[in-house]
Amino acid sequence: MSLPRTLGALPAAGAAPARPLALALGVFDGVHLGHRAVLEGAVELAARLGCVPAALAFDPPPEAALGLPVPERVGHPLERAETMGELGVRLLYSVPFTRGLSRRTPRAFVEGILLRRLGCRGVVVGRGFRFGAGAQGDVRLLADLGRPHGLEVVEAPPVLLGGAPVSSTRLRAAIAAGRLDLVRRMLGRDWMWRGVVVRGRRLGRRLGFPTANLKGPQMAPPLGVWAGRARVRGTAGAGPWIGFVGNVGTRPTVAGTDRGGVGVELHLLGFSGRLEGRTLEASFRHRLRPERKFPSLDALKAQIARDARRARAFLERTPT
Repeated sequence: MSLPRTLGALPAAGAAPARPLALALGVFDGVHLGHRAVLEGAVELAARLGCVPAALAFDPPPEAALGLPVPERVGHPLERAETMGELGVRLLYSVPFTRGLSRRTPRAFVEGILLRRLGCRGVVVGRGFRFGAGAQGDVRLLADLGRPHGLEVVEAPPVLLGGAPVSSTRLRAAIAAGRLDLVRRMLGRDWMWRGVVVRGRRLGRRLGFPTANLKGPQMAPPLGVWAGRARVRGTAGAGPWIGFVGNVGTRPTVAGTDRGGVGVELHLLGFSGRLEGRTLEASFRHRLRPERKFPSLDALKAQIARDARRARAFLERTPT
């Protein structure tokens, strides 16, 4: 699998790619089954038209430029690129949605961006796609504006699960509710939480359970103590999966001495190497219990030992 070439800005006017594009348009947060239908449609269209399979993803999303609440991120940007590469996308424009873009008329977006700057011969979008100032444009208008220029427009059908379309909004709701089984079905794979290991207060080490304290751009699983598996990600690929017992929460027992806020920290079972500064990818599989405050550090230590035993037992029963 090769990553798509990723660009953080659109080509300058008059500097379209050397080969025409078949472009998938969207945000593609999490790359769920509905997104995959759009991306696979672009790859198929590219093969038919002799184009480069490409994607345009607005990041940050349009809400950031419009002063609206920005949805929490479901997936890591690098995972998005990796999944696109697996599907056959070769070029990814990951660009911010600006106020200038928000003011473009539908015609200006099609002729100025899709045709002149990106050199598109084909575009694939999902059901309900809107574009142009005030979201005036829909799929039919996109096709009408592109037809005189030979631009082929394809609308990918929605992917239904349980009678409802798979969407990023539905994904966020399932993650927030801890329904990671449903999340896996909507993604077609495990949901991965990826973060960089940062230096913590090393309290876990003093308690006999050193933890990797993670910082990442994604929404966290529900608060509580979890069992799962994690692996180190690096430029050479991914390491082996290692079982963990992890806490997602505010550390109420040590809140008086900690920085506060929701944190993700994992104790890798049987692991003793250094992780600070490295990237971990975690698959949260089973919520063992809610987070709670303990009367003393000794009581917390005893509970962590029980949690670790339960995590090991769960992981032994579920080897994958």
